[in-house]
Amino acid sequence: MTENSDKVPIALVGPDDVEFCSPPAYATLTVKPSSPARLLKVGAVVLISGAVLLLFGAIGAFYFWKGSDSHIYNVHYTMSINGKLQDGSMEIDAGNNLETFKMGSGAEEAIAVNDFQNGITGIRFAGGEKCYIKAQVKARIPEVGAVTKQSISSKLEGKIMPVKYEENSLIWVAVDQPVKDNSFLSSKVLELCGDLPIFWLKPTYPKEIQRERREVVRKIVPTTTKRPHSGPRSNPGAGRLNNETRPSVQEDSQAFNPDNPYHQQEGESMTFDPRLDHEGICCIECRRSYTHCQKICEPLGGYYPWPYNYQGCRSACRVIMPCSWWVARILGMV
Repeated sequence: MTENSDKVPIALVGPDDVEFCSPPAYATLTVKPSSPARLLKVGAVVLISGAVLLLFGAIGAFYFWKGSDSHIYNVHYTMSINGKLQDGSMEIDAGNNLETFKMGSGAEEAIAVNDFQNGITGIRFAGGEKCYIKAQVKARIPEVGAVTKQSISSKLEGKIMPVKYEENSLIWVAVDQPVKDNSFLSSKVLELCGDLPIFWLKPTYPKEIQRERREVVRKIVPTTTKRPHSGPRSNPGAGRLNNETRPSVQEDSQAFNPDNPYHQQEGESMTFDPRLDHEGICCIECRRSYTHCQKICEPLGGYYPWPYNYQGCRSACRVIMPCSWWVARILGMV
């Protein structure tokens, strides 16, 4: 009986008997909680590392922006031109050696970019079909600190700037053909002009000044061209008398102003001499800043015969600081 009771058929085994008879080794091999926990740890490390990288990137960008902003400052001012008040702004970028001036708004807006690195000034008028460039002195704009920014802003902002606009000043006239190769222009000037054709500006004078200059040249030419025993071969300049009566600034075909001594200078130094007033970099005798305006005109009836008649003259203005201020800035005194 005991042998029969120990041998139970498989078909008669109940659920309790199956659980009791199952091998105990399988219960310890099925537990593996380490795999999902490891994934969670790796994900947490990646998130923390990304957050740290973003934090350092934001800090670096902030300090880079703060450092680059120290080279740029903006000043807004008001000027009176022919009894009409107009708003203007000046931006000096010492890092890129640029000055940007804006005058007026809307259809009367004029923008001038002075590239002291390359010796080029770009000028664009709102609604105009042309962009203009002219010769500019080569100089180095000193870096301006926070204290100097505040002093300049206090001198310019909230005040009406006096305008220097003489009737006998130069008139800048666009040449008849646009620039074909603009690779010598800086990116800032190209950005200013956009898709507009770019024209060089040549200096000339009002009619009254032109007549005076022609009279002076007519008196000088006969004495300089007269030679003893002159013949057809010994007087090659006789056929060019008509052209010699023109002012030298009109017949110059070079891209740069020949009266500008800075374009032939390879260095970035600025000579402190009376020509600075003429070139418009600063004012020697001034004790305060002022607004200097130049007329930019289009000739009527084509570019010949000479002298020109002009139409559509518009003004491009910029702020002229005292030369003593610039020298003090270069020496680090202000």
